[in-house]
Amino acid sequence: MSESLLPLVLFAVTMFFTPGPNNVMLTTSGAAFGFRRTFPHLLGVALGFPVMFLAVGLGLGAAFTAIPGLQRLIALIGGSYLLYLAWRIATLPAPATDAAGEGEEAKTRARPLSFLQAAVFQWANPKGWVMVISTLATFTSPRSLEAGDQRLGQILVIVVVFIAVGLASSAAWAGFGVAIGQWLGVSARRRALFNGTMAGLLVLSIVPMLA
Repeated sequence: MSESLLPLVLFAVTMFFTPGPNNVMLTTSGAAFGFRRTFPHLLGVALGFPVMFLAVGLGLGAAFTAIPGLQRLIALIGGSYLLYLAWRIATLPAPATDAAGEGEEAKTRARPLSFLQAAVFQWANPKGWVMVISTLATFTSPRSLEAGDQRLGQILVIVVVFIAVGLASSAAWAGFGVAIGQWLGVSARRRALFNGTMAGLLVLSIVPMLA
C-alpha cells in the first residue's frame, strides 16, 4: 500500500478537484450563502463520500451482484434527485430586496444543503460511484479479498486520504463560489445567469449515469 500511496493521492486530487455534481453545488452554495453557511454542506461532502466508500468496500457492493436491478434503481433515484437540486439552484433568489420586500423573504426561505443532506447525496452522485469502483479496482489487490484484515487496512488508508483531499477540495470550491458571489453582487441578472448555468451543468452530470 505504501507504494500506491502517492498514486492514490494524485488520483484523489484529480477526482475531487475536477468539476462534478458536488463541486457545482458547493460553488453555487458559496456564491449564494457564503462560506460559513456552506460549511455543513462542505463537511457532508468531505465525510459522506468516505463513509459510502467504506460501506461499499467492506461488502455492501456485493448487493449489486446479488440484486441486479439495485444499481438501476439507485441511478433512477439519483437522477431524479439531481434534477430536483438543479431546479433548486435555477430558482435561487437574488439577495436584493425589492420594494415589497419579497426578495428578502425568498432569500430567507432559501437554505443551503445540511450536513446530512450532503452526506446522503453521495449515494446519488454518479461521479461518486465512478470513484468507488475505480478506487476499489485500482488500489485494492485481488489477494486482499481473501485476507479481510489486509483489505480493511487498505480501505482505511484510502478513506483517510479521501477525507483529507475531500476537505481541501470542498473548501476550495466553496471558497471559489464565495469569490464569484462577491463579483455577482446583488445583480439579479448576473445571479439568474449564474444559477441557470450551474443548474445546467448539474443536469449534464446525469448523462454519464444514464449511459
